[in-house]
Amino acid sequence: MHPKIKQALQLIVFLFIGVALLYFAFRGIDLNELMVHLKKADFTWVALALVFGVLGLVVRAARWKMLMEPIDAHPKLINILHAINVGYLANFVFPRIGEITRCGILNRTDHLPVDKAFGTVIVERLFDVLMVFGLLALMLALNFNLISGFLVTYIFEPISRNLPETAGALWVAGGIVGVATVLYLLFRMFRKQLAGSAVWLKIKGWLKGILNGIQSVRRMKRFGLFLALNVLLFACYFMQTYFMFFAFESTSSLGLLDGLFVLVITTLAMIVPVQGGIGAYHGTVSIGLTLFGLTRMDGMVYATMSHTTTSLLFILLGAISLIFVFAKKQPL
Repeated sequence: MHPKIKQALQLIVFLFIGVALLYFAFRGIDLNELMVHLKKADFTWVALALVFGVLGLVVRAARWKMLMEPIDAHPKLINILHAINVGYLANFVFPRIGEITRCGILNRTDHLPVDKAFGTVIVERLFDVLMVFGLLALMLALNFNLISGFLVTYIFEPISRNLPETAGALWVAGGIVGVATVLYLLFRMFRKQLAGSAVWLKIKGWLKGILNGIQSVRRMKRFGLFLALNVLLFACYFMQTYFMFFAFESTSSLGLLDGLFVLVITTLAMIVPVQGGIGAYHGTVSIGLTLFGLTRMDGMVYATMSHTTTSLLFILLGAISLIFVFAKKQPL
């Protein structure tokens, strides 16, 4: 199959998943009533929430810059920020392509090898995951009944009710492991013949570059500052989530712990590989907020405002950064 046709089919599949999730999220919601509630929003609080969204991007750029220093890469902070913005924009077109896209942008602006940059992105995402699990552990410690009840009701029980479908997924996973095992055995058998292959040398060089990028965290001189930036990054995400509560009367009474809960479940929802978290975010937030006595309509109003404004912000910043990157004269 032609690569472009394959990419187009993958895009259609992910878009279909997103639309399906969006349909199920909004099912039973009166769209006219939803619009009435959205128009009542206090956009001063919405704007303040988005300020923390922008600050989060700057902190993420500063954190990524620290990961590049050990591999002797010193791109300007503004170029890193542009790369991140374009990466987020790319994710709205094709899920998860943003990580490699932003590496390509830095290659254009600062001639940073894509493989080394991608290695640092892997480390960056690993620390994101660690922070999410840390927040989840904190939520379990502070309010075990709330978070465990949500996980059991909306994650574990649906999985147990659909064991035949889950079994199918396990067969697929087993097949992937089997194919990987066969490829490894073939490699062991024919590694001498592959040793001089131009393709293998290129793959080997790429993997070496990625490994070099991953090892950057081990050679970091200011690891304490790096950890502080991780905390600051998620503090920005938390403040964005929390201040958005005050945009609506129905959510304005929610507290700090409630904001932490919403941050955790929305971060987990964004793992779903659909463009910009469409549908998955709306469904998770609207259901999660019902645990605090809000109606599904109240939850959907909050989710729609939060997701829409953040998405528009990322699209706008991504478009500006894309124009800047390709309009600016590149260094020799």
